[in-house]
Amino acid sequence: MTAPTPARILLHALVALTLVTAACTAFKMPPAAKVATVVSAPPAPVVVAQAPPAPAPAPPASPAPAIPAPVAPTSIAATRAASGDDDPDPVFGLGKLHAIELTLTAAEWNILQISSARGGSGTGGTDYTQADGRVIHTGSGFSGFFPWAHANVRIAGEEFGNIGLRYRGNFSFTSSSAAAPLRANFKLKLDTYGTKGTWRGVKTLNFNAGVLDTSLAREALAFALFRAAGVPASRTAYAELRFTVPGRYDNTSGGLYVMIEDINKAFLKRTLPPGDGLVMKPEGLGGGIQSQGASWAGYLSRFRPDRDATPHEQQRVIEFAQLISQTDVALFRAKVGTYLDVDEFLRFIAVNAFIENWDSYIGGGHNYYFYLDPSDDKFRFLPWDEDLAMGTRGGGMGGGGFNMLTPYRNNQPLIYWLLDDPAVMAKYRALLQKLSEGPLSRANIGKLCDTVEAVVGSRGAAPRSYLDSRALTLAQQVAGWEKPGAAP
Repeated sequence: MTAPTPARILLHALVALTLVTAACTAFKMPPAAKVATVVSAPPAPVVVAQAPPAPAPAPPASPAPAIPAPVAPTSIAATRAASGDDDPDPVFGLGKLHAIELTLTAAEWNILQISSARGGSGTGGTDYTQADGRVIHTGSGFSGFFPWAHANVRIAGEEFGNIGLRYRGNFSFTSSSAAAPLRANFKLKLDTYGTKGTWRGVKTLNFNAGVLDTSLAREALAFALFRAAGVPASRTAYAELRFTVPGRYDNTSGGLYVMIEDINKAFLKRTLPPGDGLVMKPEGLGGGIQSQGASWAGYLSRFRPDRDATPHEQQRVIEFAQLISQTDVALFRAKVGTYLDVDEFLRFIAVNAFIENWDSYIGGGHNYYFYLDPSDDKFRFLPWDEDLAMGTRGGGMGGGGFNMLTPYRNNQPLIYWLLDDPAVMAKYRALLQKLSEGPLSRANIGKLCDTVEAVVGSRGAAPRSYLDSRALTLAQQVAGWEKPGAAP
């Protein structure tokens, strides 16, 4: 097991103290044709010109870090067969399991180890390039410092040289252990340093190690439920990551990871064609989308668009945010449907409430994408970061007593004013009934769990019983509405 460096131990201690203090004070494609193989020699070491802490010297070779059971004795991907997955996509599918081998020099591995959950100097959620050519990512939530290391990768037999690899996450990264650097969340991007080509049409992949979801099932199941309910959401698969770092790891398995589709142009083109609208990933809004004033400058740091917005897009965002924040109920009801895909939004909040993901728009006001779709000039919401779903943060609402008719916490004006409209509430009730008979039924949930468990087995707090209980409670709640004298 790799010995933790003093710098990383101190970093994790400080971040943990910060999180505890904060918590006490505020509880609030079609498949692309197979591309030509791209191969290069292991990347030459690159020295960081500037970074918060200095990289620690490489320690002597050590045993592989502890991996959550079960782990196959040789290669997980080679010995465990997935079943129950009929998705024709070559990359994603609940039952798919890929073998991915990563090779880094010792110097590049050391670069990864100076990653920090805080300390980034750029705009949150974006990359910048240092004078020496090193690309640095500034974390979206805690403004973390995440350098992109140079690596080579072999994915299901295809090789790519000089790709980008970095750690990722906010709370998940601070919760990972410096003593087990392979069991943390990673992001892989083939073209970070100019490498051409794709792996079966994909350039960017996210890997979650189960730091916050030891079952390795919640995130995959949550995204599957969103998709089944008609919400554009990332597809997932599973991957075994194996690492080679001279003097440290020799084709060492890091175990299983949830592999998550990135929200990018390819995703949008597939799910919401033409896919060239304005993508935003808001942070720090608390009560969700609300007015930040009449000037676009007031929206940039909070709404965090992925590109420069056109004058029309800027005005559209400002007008919608102002509509949500004003208090004329009649005006809101008359205008909201001209800005928002109301049906998609109701599905989005219904699934978030069903899986009790309070670390989302319905509770924390982040972990979602906000998209202005040029096809009809309306806004749509896309889920992200589902590893704290299913009652694992904020206490949930517990047992069978959660109320799907009030899917929000604290100050959430968009949800509140929508469901305050009798016509919208009637549509929402009809939607919940339909979902309870299909995507959120016990039968569908059992099928999804069977597919996931065929790959990961049963580890940690398995979500099957949780979701089955939610489905039963929702069905009972819907049945109660149909009784004589039930609330309209």
